[in-house]
Amino acid sequence: MAEKVRFPDGREVDIHDFVAFMYGLSKSDVEVLHILLQNGKMTTDDLSQKLNVTKASISKALNNLLDKGLIQREKAPAEKEERKGRPNYIYWVEKERLYKKLEADLEKLAGTVKDALQKHTALEIVI
Repeated sequence: MAEKVRFPDGREVDIHDFVAFMYGLSKSDVEVLHILLQNGKMTTDDLSQKLNVTKASISKALNNLLDKGLIQREKAPAEKEERKGRPNYIYWVEKERLYKKLEADLEKLAGTVKDALQKHTALEIVI
């Protein structure tokens, strides 16, 4: 069962939908984020197997999540037989870092809404 976020008027929204809206994430992005939150460190291969999708679609989601600062990555340890080509990475979510980011971004959003409302009401008084 998915967690719900309750608004002051009693409406509820699924936490996944809320985070998706907040950061402009696709359904695939949210699925990857959710799997990383549940499973810890994973490679692109692990994620593609777990979600039964191509590595290309996983890579797109991972890049979007990285760009938004929601996940971390590091180079995977080199295998005994050195491979040529792109390096392998391990991806994960630092939960406390994610929670702090969400909190800071929500506070910033609240300030932006407050400023917009103040400007809006100031315009109405002048008119």
